[in-house]
Amino acid sequence: MPSPRSSLAALRRLGAHVLLAVPAALGAQTRPDSAPPRADSTRVSVDSLAARLERAEAAIALLRQQLATESESAVRTRSRVALDLSARVLTNIALTRGPTNDPGVPQIAIANADYGQVLGISLRQTRVGAAVTVRDVLGGTFDGDADLDFFGGGRDANGNRPLFPEPRFRTVRGTLRWARTSVMVGAETPLISDLDPLSLAAIGITEFSAAGDLWNWLPQVRVTRALGGKTLRWAVTGAVLEPFTSALYDPVRPGGGDAGERSGKPYLESRLRVRWGPEDPDAPMSDVRDAVTGEGPSEIGIGVHRGWVEVDDDHQFTSGAVSLDARIVLAPHVELRGEAYRGRLLLGLGGGAIGQNFGRPPAGAPAGTVGTPLHDVAGWAQLNVRPTEQWLAGVGCGIDRVRDEDRPDRRQNTVCAAHLRWTPVQPVLLGLEYRRHQTLYSTGLYHAHHINLALGFEI
Repeated sequence: MPSPRSSLAALRRLGAHVLLAVPAALGAQTRPDSAPPRADSTRVSVDSLAARLERAEAAIALLRQQLATESESAVRTRSRVALDLSARVLTNIALTRGPTNDPGVPQIAIANADYGQVLGISLRQTRVGAAVTVRDVLGGTFDGDADLDFFGGGRDANGNRPLFPEPRFRTVRGTLRWARTSVMVGAETPLISDLDPLSLAAIGITEFSAAGDLWNWLPQVRVTRALGGKTLRWAVTGAVLEPFTSALYDPVRPGGGDAGERSGKPYLESRLRVRWGPEDPDAPMSDVRDAVTGEGPSEIGIGVHRGWVEVDDDHQFTSGAVSLDARIVLAPHVELRGEAYRGRLLLGLGGGAIGQNFGRPPAGAPAGTVGTPLHDVAGWAQLNVRPTEQWLAGVGCGIDRVRDEDRPDRRQNTVCAAHLRWTPVQPVLLGLEYRRHQTLYSTGLYHAHHINLALGFEI
């Protein structure tokens, strides 16, 4: 294969020949020994000259384009690196009617709270991403990507959220891929719950959190092995995760760490999946633009989770779950996605048991008594349709039901939502979403309604 430098020289020589051909074309218009042309012949000669000049200019423009392409190709060949940057800048205008845990991005309705409606405007759900691909790394291909938003920072002593939000990493992944095996190191959602519903209103915390979606981005290591198949393509994945239980600390052990970390054991998860349908090996790298097209492969997976929790020396428990997830292309530009699980002690995975780990202690129990570990059954589903490149619409529901005999404070949480997304012209992006929350407590059933208008752009 000729080098970029030799190709460049050849193109320059070709350009010189084109330029030399222009004067020759001019001289060829009139023979020296011919009689003076008539007026109409002169017009034809001028028109012919203009056409030749136009063709010469087009050839020069083509040469410039080829030179630029050759130069770019040479740089990529030497570096082996392809970098892609993406961003979605969103201004969310949210109106929430009824008490919720977070009026900006609510997950549950609050019991025994008395306030009407809350209006807020925020840029906290803006996302920025970067992805890189490097070829020929240890005999495979390296893919790395990072995704961050501005949903970091907590509320102050008065309960106000930050006006100037802090950046926060969501996912950070480094993956080495070979023909049938891949290894990923970084932070990602739980392996047994890798899907999320599509939404422009619930990005900092997923739409069906505490209603069937386990979403926490946990540090982990994954190994995936393809098992073969042509029409049905099977693969199995195993993962070792950060043992996070979410704010379960032993007060008599300063600096003792999370209750999961005190167990001295990591979380373990595995998943078997089957995939079918067309799959593009040259698909774009991961970015923050997650709009569905209803194309590509369909996939169904089953997973298991196992973890250990040490509240104190006298209370050691195990957490566990079995899961089912699916993304199915029903027709061109139409997809159904969803997840379901059954487990216990899953708050640390992100919203399990409606954001609870243990039930209330029995009446009359001594102070500090630990309640029963909570068992729950949960799931969500969302149907998305993209009739044109400019429009995307979807509707879905999620539900989490906690076992009553475990004495939970929150027994059931149901969330239903409908969303509409419009991209009139790149990069402009607009979205509208309505969401209804219904949370059952031991004291009764409580409701909340949320309307969210998203205005922004993505690149």
